[in-house]
Amino acid sequence: MARVLIINLASLPMPGNEPIFPIGARCVEDALRFAGHFVRLMDFVESPQALDDFSWLNDAYDIIAFAIRNIDPIDLSCDGHVLEYARFSERVHAALDPKQTGGSRPLLVAGGPGFSLFAKSLVDLLGVDLGISGPAETVMLEVAADPGAFLGSGSILQGRRYDGFVERVLTHPPALMRAYANTRNAMIGVETMRRTCFQKCIYCPYAHITGNNSGDYKPLVLMAAEIDAIHGAGFRRIFFTDSIFNSQRAAKDIARLLGGSDFPDLTWSAYFSPKPFDDAFAGLLAKSGLETVVISPDSLDAGMMRNLGKNFDLASVEKFLKRCRAHGLTPMVNIVFGGPGETRETVRNTARFINENLRAGELSMHVGYRILPQTALAALTGLTEPDLLAPTFYPIEEQIVQWLIQDLDSRFLTPSVMVNLLAGRAAARRMRKIPATALRGETTDGFSHVALSREPA
Repeated sequence: MARVLIINLASLPMPGNEPIFPIGARCVEDALRFAGHFVRLMDFVESPQALDDFSWLNDAYDIIAFAIRNIDPIDLSCDGHVLEYARFSERVHAALDPKQTGGSRPLLVAGGPGFSLFAKSLVDLLGVDLGISGPAETVMLEVAADPGAFLGSGSILQGRRYDGFVERVLTHPPALMRAYANTRNAMIGVETMRRTCFQKCIYCPYAHITGNNSGDYKPLVLMAAEIDAIHGAGFRRIFFTDSIFNSQRAAKDIARLLGGSDFPDLTWSAYFSPKPFDDAFAGLLAKSGLETVVISPDSLDAGMMRNLGKNFDLASVEKFLKRCRAHGLTPMVNIVFGGPGETRETVRNTARFINENLRAGELSMHVGYRILPQTALAALTGLTEPDLLAPTFYPIEEQIVQWLIQDLDSRFLTPSVMVNLLAGRAAARRMRKIPATALRGETTDGFSHVALSREPA
């Protein structure tokens, strides 16, 4: 029987950080508890006083695990989170000094989606004994059976399938749910499947994070019970954390479930693909409390969409929008300017499509692609994990912002959008060059680029 402390580092107060309910850490906690281990989840939204009072570290733990969901803040005009994580881990190490603990110490472990991308670098930076890349439940159960066997190993274990995902209802502690239900725009995540994403977007590390999983789908009866508990705790907004919601084979059944009378006032959102997206599905979504139908073509220029690895085309986006209009659904289209091959003409083409097909409030727009390990974009630049630990972006033309101001209708250039665009331009201006020797070959537009990494302001 092991005593385990899980620290949700994503709940630390950091510039640009917006803590969200810690689904991943909760899954690991739930698995360990079900196996009979003692587990405590330290979350600083629930327990803000614990940031200053470290007395909670005085208990005798066999394992202390750092859960890292994100590496960067949502607001990319802020610096990354890595230094904050390192500073916090130093405080933990100081509190666990063997001189103060009688010579013994717990096994230190790190995991989570953000950690999985930079596992090699973060094992050293955080000074942990063990890293877990990918889904962590099964590996943590093995580690908890004999923590001493991993002390000082410095190794990284690959996460594997966990049977409990499809066998048991995931319920959350009432105190933790209350803490997050009281936050502004409170939303909680629900995981419906564990399946490698079928899309091939060049910037996305999702397939690496989830591992080689052919597909576990949470049974509808378990999902209904989980949502019922969430609704009962006061949450009225759910986000389905799947890579693509409509790749879920039970997507229509879930929409029917949410459209029933059991969850009054409940709304939800998720990431969708423009296909498959037929009229029958759109009709179910319209009755389900769906807030917005979020898709990410990232560009609305045909050539750029191919460059970015999209497995759908402009015609699919047009059909998707028509079905949304026909069924009274609100689409939200994510566009990120500045990918490989972006030119004055591709920006103009995307702006033209936006002006002709979208309404005010239906566009989410950003400038600059963060390069992450284990992606085609990283391979394109030749940059490795250590190069990318600091927020590193594919090089962009500073004129992009001016082009957008010229090309987009004024209804899309709201004050908040302008702040976002100007922040992107400011970030571009304070980037530093990485040596050109780091590059491998050319981009799809025929020009070699030097990747740029943002320096602190």
